[in-house]
Parts: sequence; structure tokens; C-alpha cells
Amino acid sequence: MKIHVLGPAGSYGHEAALQAIHTLSLNEPEIVFEPTNASVLPAAERNEAIGIVPVENSTFGDVVEVLGYLAKQSPSFLLRVIAQVELSVRHCLLVPHEITSVEQLAGLTSHPQAIGQCQDSIRRWGITHIEPATSTAAAAKHVTENPDKKFGALASQFAAKEYNLTVLAENVQSQSDNTTRFFVFSPMNLNAPTGNDKSVLTFRLQNEPAALIEAIIPFATRRINISAIHSVALGAWRYGFYVEIEGHAEDGPVAKALTLMRLCTEELVVLGSFPK
Repeated sequence: MKIHVLGPAGSYGHEAALQAIHTLSLNEPEIVFEPTNASVLPAAERNEAIGIVPVENSTFGDVVEVLGYLAKQSPSFLLRVIAQVELSVRHCLLVPHEITSVEQLAGLTSHPQAIGQCQDSIRRWGITHIEPATSTAAAAKHVTENPDKKFGALASQFAAKEYNLTVLAENVQSQSDNTTRFFVFSPMNLNAPTGNDKSVLTFRLQNEPAALIEAIIPFATRRINISAIHSVALGAWRYGFYVEIEGHAEDGPVAKALTLMRLCTEELVVLGSFPK
């Protein structure tokens, strides 16, 4: 079994994969690192493997590249969400061993999500030269490989150990409860209803008045809670919708609502149901 996540080693995706392996009792899977979040699910689908991607951060919001990818999928999409992992994200300022103060830094690098989650600390440090990286672990790896550049990286304690960097400051995120939700996708959706589930779906609509209201009325009339709804740009000024609801797709009221929803949408994809 393979698990595809954002790399390189030491990323928060790597940590989420380790947590999922323990929670789901997976038997010694191989972890495969991908260069971007957007490339994780295509690789997992291509190899009929597990893919783990972040979907939302409690401080900085949606992971747009992932929701955008999901919103563009058709019912033939192979993967389904089988679990959710919530990872407490505690960013650190990592530096080469010879750096002993923030004032010695020439700049900072990290994933844009991490940069957004640490804005208060960045302003306090007075660092204005910031270079985006494809992941927090890639930022840490870059700092290790280019010590003469005198850059710091926003990444985890896990990454500091992986790349032999000094932790100059801990817990530099703006919110103390900073948490990222990851979805575990698998080509095998074996989750039966438990009575305490969540479902994820995407749909597209005709650009007509009240089209969105008509699509979600079946949930409202059955007292099904919509816990998240996002519009996602599909290109050419067209939009799809990403939705999370309470309940399993096989539950009677949810199944009926989805049947009615298919009548007023261009395309509806149930991406999976899983225990909360």
C-alpha cells in the first residue's frame, strides 16, 4: 500500500500521514512524497493508492488548490474520502545553526499557507523579504542546503529534526489553536453508516436565478445541516460548489435529498462519507 502526500519528508502532510496510519491501523504503507498539494490526488488516483491532502486551516481558511481540484472532478473520479485527520499546527522559525537572532536573517521562506498563518510574528520580526515554497518541509530543506543565504523557514519541530536546523522561535502562528484538516482519500470506500457521519460532495449549476437555493432546499426540508459550502472557480467565469453535510450518503434522509438534488444540478459528485 502507498500513501501519497505533499513532500518532502518533514511536511505537515507527512505528519498527517503518520497520524492516519495509526488511526486507521494501516499495515506499514510506503509514504510517497509529491511536489505540490495539487499533484497528490492525481498521483494517488493513477496508482490506485491513498492520498492525503489538506482542505482547510482554522486560521488561514481553505486550501484553494485542493478544493479547486475536487470541484472539477466527475463521478468517474476514482478516489473517495474515508477519514479526516485534524492536525495541530505549531509553526517554528527554523534557521541554520550559525544564526542566533532574527536580526541576522536576510529573509524568510515557507508555504503560502504557513506565511499567512504567521503574519503577526512576521510583522513583529520586521522581515519583508519572503519567498514562497511548495511546502514547509521544502522551505526547511532549502535553508539547510543554502546556509550562506541566511534565510529562515517557517516549519515544524518535525522538520527541524529532519533537516538538522535550529529552532529559533516556537509557536509563531497567529492563533494558538491553529489546526489543519486533512482528508484521507482511498480507491476503496468501505465506510458504512455509523449514525455520526459527515459527507463531502461537489456540484455544478446552471447560471440561473435561485439555482443554488433550489439545489440545497432538499437538505433544509430534511433538517440536514450543511457545515461548509464554498464556491470554486472552474474557469471561463464558471463556478462549482464544494459542500460538507452532516450524515452519511446512505442515510435515508440524506439519500433522498441527494436524489432530489441531482434533478436540479448539472453534475453532482459524492466524494465520500466518513465517521466524524
